[in-house]
Amino acid sequence: MALTATRPSTDGGRPAGSRNKTTPGRRAGRRRQVPLVVVGVLLVVGCALGFADASLSLAGHEDVLVVARPLAAGEILQAGDLRAVRVSTGAGVGVVPVGSEQSVVGRPVALALVAGALLTRGEVGSGASVGAGADVVAVALKAGLFPPGLAPGDRVQVVPVVTASSSTQTAPGGPVDAVVVGVQAAAVASGGPTVFSLQVARSEADGVASLAAAGEVSLVQLGARS
Repeated sequence: MALTATRPSTDGGRPAGSRNKTTPGRRAGRRRQVPLVVVGVLLVVGCALGFADASLSLAGHEDVLVVARPLAAGEILQAGDLRAVRVSTGAGVGVVPVGSEQSVVGRPVALALVAGALLTRGEVGSGASVGAGADVVAVALKAGLFPPGLAPGDRVQVVPVVTASSSTQTAPGGPVDAVVVGVQAAAVASGGPTVFSLQVARSEADGVASLAAAGEVSLVQLGARS
């Protein structure tokens, strides 16, 4: 009877001829890795699109001015009458950015405004407009006769001062309430006066003009209204 010899395996016990075959479990593992890569790519693309959408959305927002309290037509805008909000603005809307506040403060509103309304440039009159029953008087003052930093919209009192040349026509009386509607600062190092345009009651305008012409006036800035 013939005997058949079996050659021992030299690769860890696997029969000869099977060492290069890929097992079914390994092939399945590779198939599972492909969907995971696709999911990862989709997540990255989705995050990028979300970030781009958020950036475009933020780009369409800006800080603008709204009315903080009810205002009557012709009333002079003051800094305390406005507050800032962040809104989404559309094309053609003439809102006033927060950075342009000084361009509208000290100017009259052209129509009655309610609290919370967006302020638009069409609702603000010219800086040359004067409220009903009021006049604008120019007062030229040297440094030391007014608080530094006075700006349009600030409320002040025109206070008469006594000088050696005071006359009976310009004798000091009581302080006069006024609103700064314009400031023309003196040139640097010129030593010249700063010219303030003050809106005062019509009944007080002549007296303030006389005091200003005689150089017998100073300004006191008033605090915010309660």
